[in-house]
Amino acid sequence: INNTELVICFGGDGTILHMAKTATRKNVPILGVNIGTLGFMAELESSELEMLSRLAKDEYTVDRRMMIDVVVQRDRDIIFHDIGLNDVVITKGAVARIAHLSVKCDGVQALQCGGDGIIVATPTGSTAYSLSAGGPIVEPEARNIIITPICSHDVGTRCIVTSDKRVITTQIVRN
Repeated sequence: INNTELVICFGGDGTILHMAKTATRKNVPILGVNIGTLGFMAELESSELEMLSRLAKDEYTVDRRMMIDVVVQRDRDIIFHDIGLNDVVITKGAVARIAHLSVKCDGVQALQCGGDGIIVATPTGSTAYSLSAGGPIVEPEARNIIITPICSHDVGTRCIVTSDKRVITTQIVRN
């Protein structure tokens, strides 16, 4: 991807999500052409391939999308660190039991619930799993973090939309 000016992804949303990490690290824009089943993130459909000629004429704009920086810690040890375009899902796993989670925004308790888990999404991810779990649709170029409980057992638990400047911390409070 070195010396690349633009990446054109032919596929669906999964193809774009897969390429987003690499392209972002190299500061290379992505143009999605939907030839898959889900194409919410794609700018063009397969029937619009003639529009690709506009790239050579510099007749395009680049939309900036927020990404999420994810760190998983156990005590003080970092066991996972990555970036994502869509969302992060903290879930109970395959075992049929309730995940009891605490969610803090900048260290302040925002919600605590039991259920299948929590989705922390970017605006791009607001139309994916978060939407299916009852979260709001957020404009793709907005700078927000969407926190959506998954099948909460607590009737009053709702989604939260925060600023992208917040640090969201999720912790298992009991098993």
